[in-house]
Amino acid sequence: MLRLTCQLTIGRFTLDFVNDIQIESTWQQLTDTCSIRLPRKALVLGGQLLPDVLKVGERVEVKYGYDGVLRTEFVGYIVGVKTGPPAEIQCEDEMYLLKRKPITHSWRSVSLQGLLEYIRSQAGLSFGIETLGAANLGKFTINQATGAQALDALRKDYGIRSFFRAGVLIAGDPYKAVAQAPRHLLTFSRNVISNDLQYVRAQDVRIKVRAISHIEGKKKGRKRIVKEFGDLLDGELRTLNFVGVAEADLEARAKAELARLRFDGYRGTLTTFGAPYVEHGDVVVIQDPDYPEREGAYAVDKVVKSFGVGGSRRVITLGPKA
Repeated sequence: MLRLTCQLTIGRFTLDFVNDIQIESTWQQLTDTCSIRLPRKALVLGGQLLPDVLKVGERVEVKYGYDGVLRTEFVGYIVGVKTGPPAEIQCEDEMYLLKRKPITHSWRSVSLQGLLEYIRSQAGLSFGIETLGAANLGKFTINQATGAQALDALRKDYGIRSFFRAGVLIAGDPYKAVAQAPRHLLTFSRNVISNDLQYVRAQDVRIKVRAISHIEGKKKGRKRIVKEFGDLLDGELRTLNFVGVAEADLEARAKAELARLRFDGYRGTLTTFGAPYVEHGDVVVIQDPDYPEREGAYAVDKVVKSFGVGGSRRVITLGPKA
């Protein structure tokens, strides 16, 4: 039987025990979060409880696995401490570092890469940057906003998602990286513990797509072109943002996205063990021995990881077919 093992580095302390850990990781949010609950024996020199000597902003690294083979599951910073019992340490990933300093700057025209590099420089940091699809944002203004708030404006105004992974700030369309993403095989009755999946036929999927293109005009500044397609009366609304797509091309791009969202396949979540090490942005291939014709590959939108006395689990939220 496999033995659960962990190593937590919290500030200047290193622990090999924990009550439980929960990590929520998704490209749909700017910030991944981690909650660490510690037992009463988490004492330090002088008899002080560990939470009493920890400070907001101290670095945290969480590693865990089986039989001493540890994998880094979270890196971030303390944002809050509850003394308990049990003591709970609340953490955010590297996005925390972009929430501390307001900045102000305006561009007549800036690329996504250029904006990210400016945010990095103003934070005084040196993390890597990766853009998923080139984008010229045109005129862009940051007015007394933090770097994280500027990235959130990208999400609201352009549909550009931003998140950290392994110390690299990634921005763009997460699905553009699916073709090169790691793939994991998940089989019912083998490494799928439970699920709330529904298999839905494409013909039963009702979706309304609102396509918005942000175009920088030469005289009147930025303008928005908005078109709607699909099941306009009763479809679930999906908003798609594009940068610099002409009106003549917007319909084709939107209908291609609509076709990607309408598919025969699974929707929902499934729970696996701590391994395989599925992350959001990866691809899972789902097999059901009872329904072999339903086998398919899906992008992963979200993973909630847990570790502790109850075992190690991953709850995986599926995206569209990959």
